[in-house]
Amino acid sequence: MTWPYYGDSRPDIQRLVTAAGRSFLDVGCGEGALSAALKAAGADHVAGIELETAAAAQARRRLDVLVEGDVMSVALPFAPEEFDYLLFGDVLEHLTDPDAALERLLPYLKHDGRVVVSVPNMRFYPVLLRLLVDRWSYTDAGVRDRTHLRIFTRRSLERTIGRAGLSLERMERNYRLLEDQSDIGRLGAVATRVAGRTVGPLLFRDLMAFQYLVVARRKNSPASRPPRTE
Repeated sequence: MTWPYYGDSRPDIQRLVTAAGRSFLDVGCGEGALSAALKAAGADHVAGIELETAAAAQARRRLDVLVEGDVMSVALPFAPEEFDYLLFGDVLEHLTDPDAALERLLPYLKHDGRVVVSVPNMRFYPVLLRLLVDRWSYTDAGVRDRTHLRIFTRRSLERTIGRAGLSLERMERNYRLLEDQSDIGRLGAVATRVAGRTVGPLLFRDLMAFQYLVVARRKNSPASRPPRTE
């Protein structure tokens, strides 16, 4: 199943967070589909930052607070340590300076809060094959998206997390057989699911990973949080 880029509710990210009673800053929130899903799951407060005007207009109707503008320069109305989670769903690769973006937004994260990041994997095997046969080209979406300003592999993502003063708590991979899965059909979806549960994790953990998702925390924060009570 696929979603329009700005309207993706990101069930993969939803699975990595505890929504009930928590506060979220959704960086690059698009039309607010993920934020709306978090609110429906019981989030106390959801704010977002979005650059694209049309997407921001949609998100404004769904979020508690919507800031429209460039994450690196727009005025931010948030209080220090306001959020339980900072979400960067396929955002860092679009920024000229991912390190600076993390540095700017981390003060708004609670001491025991979590940062959730997803990025495309440049070592995804179809991309490597294209390089080997000199068939590189940009696309409108995916790993080779023409709007990507930075590239990530597993190790470069880990280094980015570490430079921000964060400790990696969890890493997951979204496995694919093909780079563009928009027309793979039901059989292709089943094959991808099977490969993602067998061959991918066992033999090609990084080469079949289309995307990495990580949860990180401050290095001096608790390793785990007790259930929230009201």
